Amino acid sequence: MSAFEQELEATGELLKNEKISKELARAHVRSLAWFRQNLAELEAAGWSVAELYRIGTLSFPYSEWGPGWLTLWNNEKCSPRLGRRGEIEFVLHEAGGDVVQSCRLDRSYLS
Repeated sequence: MSAFEQELEATGELLKNEKISKELARAHVRSLAWFRQNLAELEAAGWSVAELYRIGTLSFPYSEWGPGWLTLWNNEKCSPRLGRRGEIEFVLHEAGGDVVQSCRLDRSYLS
């Protein structure tokens, strides 16, 4: 088991944080299953487990929370996918067409 996999499996401990609601815990279960399936691609894209499951300084959805907590995971009309540049995309299948919301790593390549 890689270090990334071990860290991913240890994220269950984060559920003990007082900021984690039942809805966020449900999102964790669904996101964890998807992250396990896409482990190699996420790691290759530069994601870390700390970024995927970052807990914000303020209550959800305020401040910076990792994509593993997004309540989009709980939406039955939503399908997650990995984008071309390693971003996590959520495709919402609505009556008027698909809506795509993206989560990407915020990296500065300027030195």
